[in-house]
Amino acid sequence: MKHARILFATALLAIASPAIAQDARQIIVKADQAANHSYMSSIRVMQFTTCRYNITDGKLSCREKPRVIKVESVHRGYDVKGLPDRSNKAFDVIIEPVNEKGTSTLSYSYAEDEKDSDFWIYLPALAKVKRIVSVSDSNESGALFGSELSTEDADVRRIKDYTYRLLGQETVRGRQAWMIELTPTAYRRTRSYYSKIVVWVDKERSILLKEDLYDRSGRHYKQRTALNVERIDGTWIVTKGSMNNLFSKRITMWDERGTKLNVDIDDEFLSQRSLTDFAYRERMMAKYRGYIRK
Repeated sequence: MKHARILFATALLAIASPAIAQDARQIIVKADQAANHSYMSSIRVMQFTTCRYNITDGKLSCREKPRVIKVESVHRGYDVKGLPDRSNKAFDVIIEPVNEKGTSTLSYSYAEDEKDSDFWIYLPALAKVKRIVSVSDSNESGALFGSELSTEDADVRRIKDYTYRLLGQETVRGRQAWMIELTPTAYRRTRSYYSKIVVWVDKERSILLKEDLYDRSGRHYKQRTALNVERIDGTWIVTKGSMNNLFSKRITMWDERGTKLNVDIDDEFLSQRSLTDFAYRERMMAKYRGYIRK
């Protein structure tokens, strides 16, 4: 919905504008609470399917054999005293296909000001851990497991790193949604591949239904879409989604095959030991797999 032209006095605009901006921020805070604060930990099994595509008669279809991988994911959140954002640790490992099994990542995101997220990737063929200091260092070259999701796309956004503007209301996949523009702060701009992000937030469930991501030149670069939302352990979760690269015409779709929230995760597991110590990782994962909803 486009803004209507309002011919109010300058003084009235000065009063109204902060209220509108605050409304947009409050909507995002509520969405962040739903996505990142409604549970403390998670165990997931996910399938990622990636391919180059064609569009015929408005329908998207792969023009090559899709690359399909199956991933196990372990996540834990950490409340930080005095801060609204939460720190997070996550471990992801490929379990299929066999020739990629054991490729894994470890990521830390921090609630503290001016502290960049950390990201490590382990490649079994090289028996080597590579550390990426900032997620923005890897947007093009470090796509997650060869998908269209970069480390920045997978990172948790901090509320403080953006300003917010309410653009209007639209219907997305049959759901009423707020349309909000996110602009990175000066600090965040130096660390992000994106110059702005437009999100559509489900009015009822506070779930992000769609995101348009614009590169540093202001071009519409990617689009992320929630394809299915389910209530799991009392929390709304996007269980199917896609990330569409509009430049390369390459798309990644993901599908959660099993999910369990609020389970006890050993902090030591979310360390580099799980990247390189196969016996330790498998012993712990055997325990965690038992929690997953089939």
